Amino acid sequence: MRILPAMDEGPPSSYLLLADHTPVYCSDGIIAGTVKEVLREPERDIFDGLVVATPTGDRYLAAELVAAIHERGVDITLPYEQTADLPAPTRHRHIKYDLTVENRPWMEVLHWLSEHLAELLHPNDPRLARARAHLAEREKARKLARENPQLALEAGVGRPDLPGSYHGGLIDVNHAPVEVIATLPSFDADVARRLVAVREQIDGFSSVEDLGSVLELTGDQVERLRTHVVCLPR
Repeated sequence: MRILPAMDEGPPSSYLLLADHTPVYCSDGIIAGTVKEVLREPERDIFDGLVVATPTGDRYLAAELVAAIHERGVDITLPYEQTADLPAPTRHRHIKYDLTVENRPWMEVLHWLSEHLAELLHPNDPRLARARAHLAEREKARKLARENPQLALEAGVGRPDLPGSYHGGLIDVNHAPVEVIATLPSFDADVARRLVAVREQIDGFSSVEDLGSVLELTGDQVERLRTHVVCLPR
């Protein structure tokens, strides 16, 4: 078990850019292990989790347990004492890539770089400082939604339509109105209306993956929604 002082994990990153041996930090600051494999669901091409090399062997970490991915670290929602209970990876699993340069999906990597190149080239730009502040607020709001959904509801997480809400730059697809949902990436008014109609029938979505499955979204659409959406209970 290793406990390290607070350190800079770098800017937010994509699972497509995770490097082998990237440290995985538990919610209590203890290092659970290091990234060994990145997994995906091949039918929808979305992030499915990680295989983490730990002192007690390889463990499978589901995508919903990953709180944030950074350039030099992965944050998870579990405390260290619970990581020993994680299951071992199955023999037949889908691997996005094996973390070697030769086998990375370079078109996807280039797409990610095109969205982040400004920060890499101009780290002191005040516009980037504002963007980093927005990202930090978004992560705080996401953490609140995970750890205390009822308080998140009261605070207005994901509800930019409510005056004075602590929306965190997120959209709560289980409560936000059509016009707000229509602003999500790859959405329009028709998709937003369909989402609202479906959520009333099923009493809300449990996760972004659930949303993508029910609405039959593509893997790329689900990935673009992942950092913009919360699914607070109804």
